[in-house]
Amino acid sequence: MSKINKVVRLSKQAIDMLKFNELAKKYKDDKKYTDMWLISERGVEAKDNGYVFFKYLRESHPEINAWYVIDSSCTKDYNKVKDLGNIIEYNSDEHKVAFINCKYAISTHTGFLEPWSYKLYKMILDRKDKKFFVFLQHGVMMNDASKDINHKNMLDLFITTTKRECEDISGDHYGFKKGVVVQTGLARYDRLNEFSVKNQILLMPTWRKGIITPSYLREGIGDEEVFRNSDYFKSLNSLINNKKLINMLEENKADLIFYPHYEMQPYKSAFEISSDRVVIADKGEFDVQELLKESKLMITDFSSVAFDFAYMRKPIIYYQNIPDDRYLDGYFNYATDGFGDIVIDEDKLVSDLENYFENNFVMDDKYLNRVNMSFNMRDDKNSERIYNEIIKLKK
Repeated sequence: MSKINKVVRLSKQAIDMLKFNELAKKYKDDKKYTDMWLISERGVEAKDNGYVFFKYLRESHPEINAWYVIDSSCTKDYNKVKDLGNIIEYNSDEHKVAFINCKYAISTHTGFLEPWSYKLYKMILDRKDKKFFVFLQHGVMMNDASKDINHKNMLDLFITTTKRECEDISGDHYGFKKGVVVQTGLARYDRLNEFSVKNQILLMPTWRKGIITPSYLREGIGDEEVFRNSDYFKSLNSLINNKKLINMLEENKADLIFYPHYEMQPYKSAFEISSDRVVIADKGEFDVQELLKESKLMITDFSSVAFDFAYMRKPIIYYQNIPDDRYLDGYFNYATDGFGDIVIDEDKLVSDLENYFENNFVMDDKYLNRVNMSFNMRDDKNSERIYNEIIKLKK
């Protein structure tokens, strides 16, 4: 984006912000906005830590004035939240008024709950720094993300899960003040302690830059031909149509659930299916956490969702035939810290999968030990710990 376009965009945001600030003043003393906890994920979902934490507040702390921001057109997720009450329509006038008047802005992502640039908001409307921003996260951060999220994001609380993750993000390269980064565990881990599995395998790779247009740029969907011509697409399309794999699924009456990453969901129709045993999961129809709990084994590449799966002590295969430099510069080393074998060959992957069918999907002791060392918190108190850290916030 050119400097001129950026100035124009921020100027428009400033005008809109000032307009809604005047409107927000009329409702400032309204009971609805008093000490409001405004919670969201991407504004179009209720599947992650935002929804789980909101549900916890509504059920365990009804005295807290908690509200959830979501788009009503996302029917399935919207209805989940509707049962809990206190919904605000995403990107509506009410959303903007609520954001200005809320005391706590709580989100799994940055750039979605905030109707405008948060830095601009702080400069213009919150110079006394009264609002608290709580970053719930949407996974365990294992790569160095300090260029994208750091002290400049002006976060007041940064939720982490493992001890090593907490130590890394507390480091100088992120620049957060002491006390901002806390280890509580992700809210959604409260729901991973009890589960039952189906006869299914979960394929859940992360996304790739350069072959799609990320949703956070808000520029619509990118060129599908670019996606189709990528090694990433060709590799995955080949795997889900592998004849030996399909025969294995048929023989074992098992299913392979392929859940494209959120950023890849708009391109899922590009994939071909040659067997009823292979299902391409739509994010509007499938709940990620339920898929994680129900699956016997996960195949991923670099996705941090592997931590969720490992937490349940279930086997993982890292299929890393398409490199991604984003995951090479963190504290986490897949060879020495990972929770499963690293595979770069499709035939080897299918062969390894066959072995898991034969040994009833038992996690190797080597990886089980790594899981036990990584998670020094294993209970259903993550949301409670997050709540306790929020109420301690003071300025």
